[in-house]
Amino acid sequence: MIRELSGPLIVLLLAGTILTATIFIIFAKRQITRFTLKSRHTPHAPLGQNANKPIKKEIERRLEVLDKLFFEPQLLAADDKFILRPGTQLLPYYYRMKAVDDVKLLDREIPNRGSQPLRPFLINYLAGCSQKLVHQFCDSYEHARYDPNEYGDEEYQKYHHLLLKMIEAAKLTKQTAKTSPSRNRTPTKKSSSKIQPLLDPSRLKPPITMPETRNSQLNLSIGLQQQQLEDDENEILSISQIHDVPKIEML
Repeated sequence: MIRELSGPLIVLLLAGTILTATIFIIFAKRQITRFTLKSRHTPHAPLGQNANKPIKKEIERRLEVLDKLFFEPQLLAADDKFILRPGTQLLPYYYRMKAVDDVKLLDREIPNRGSQPLRPFLINYLAGCSQKLVHQFCDSYEHARYDPNEYGDEEYQKYHHLLLKMIEAAKLTKQTAKTSPSRNRTPTKKSSSKIQPLLDPSRLKPPITMPETRNSQLNLSIGLQQQQLEDDENEILSISQIHDVPKIEML
């Protein structure tokens, strides 16, 4: 069958096969890249494209800070005259918004929790408090914020009562943390080294005897030779005086 096909037809078949394979590879690569980008929570465009390395690092640092930013706005103003109008019924979301705003009173007594959920943070921070109280308060708070069921004045009063207990527990924890020493602080050892007195017997040592050197031996030998020469001179003088005495008598 291949022999029956002409040369140009074979070239066209090969070109079509190569083109089909190329299109399939490009399509598969695009789909793989698309699914990879969708699974990653990052921008599709590369960060800091055609920028210097320090600028890229600064861009990445600022983007990483965004995950740590956390802010809850005040839902109800201090003056609620537009909501609590005389002769009108309260809106169904009023107590929910008030409960979410009241939790900021507790945030003033505890460290900044950032974007960490409220329940695990309170369990770790208020370790000395009753765990049952913490779970009851968090359940009431989540009911006010997320639960679609009815949330009225009765539920809000229970929540407010639990909130006051949590504030008292947070104040007590803060006071105990101030009075008790920090666990992270490592105790410093005081230097036990004392200045030894000048007359300490351990410091009194015998003088070091230096070995006799060659120079000292030479000096000693020279001194002995000089002394011997002086003795010889004295003997010669005494002998000469003895020989001179008879000569004088003879004269």
